[in-house]
Amino acid sequence: MTELRGQTALVTGGGRGIGRAVCLELAKAGANVIIAARHESEIRETEKMVKQVGGKAMAVQADIRNEEDVRNLVSKTMEKFGRLDILVNNAGVAYRKPVEETSVEEYEKIMDTNVKGLFLCTKHAIPHISKSNDGKIINISSEAGQHGISELSVYSASKFAVSGFTEALASELSGRAKVYCLCPGAVDTEMYRSMFSDRPMLKPEHVAKKVLEISLPASNMVSGSVIEVCAQLIPQL
Repeated sequence: MTELRGQTALVTGGGRGIGRAVCLELAKAGANVIIAARHESEIRETEKMVKQVGGKAMAVQADIRNEEDVRNLVSKTMEKFGRLDILVNNAGVAYRKPVEETSVEEYEKIMDTNVKGLFLCTKHAIPHISKSNDGKIINISSEAGQHGISELSVYSASKFAVSGFTEALASELSGRAKVYCLCPGAVDTEMYRSMFSDRPMLKPEHVAKKVLEISLPASNMVSGSVIEVCAQLIPQL
């Protein structure tokens, strides 16, 4: 598959889980991939994996809560590949706690990563994505962004914000870029396993394949769509 050859994708939270799977799927389709996260060892490993499947990649250590880091991330993307066509806002954090046991520091970390970080990456990517013939912004939300989940109140609030941001931005960028929001159900990731004991059916690769589907030039998905990814709808890998 080479449908994305020549395009450049920036994936936040690309060091593991859904982000890593997205990097690999987009690379297999021919895209250049920028892998961003806070932990350098993890993004270096993803970079190595992308190159092993024949893709071009660059790992950039960045804390998306910090605007200077985000400016540097986008700048390095343009220096390396000269264009930015796809932004996948995937980085996110969660704590499973009752509200009365949630600290202000935990609240701020969730909101700063899941909402402020997404805002900063989008803000600084828009001038470049708008120049693409097929620019797309794909925000990874959660089923918690459609239905409030007990003991995930702050996380749910942050993911509801992602859905609203997506719909508003799609209207704002009409004719310049398309914007989407994916809401996966429970996905078998390190973050999920840190909070729950079961092993859900959804795998990071299922979400990555949906990201790829939306990213392809042939996709006719309406901008502003909030798309569920649930176990009942997934094909067998």
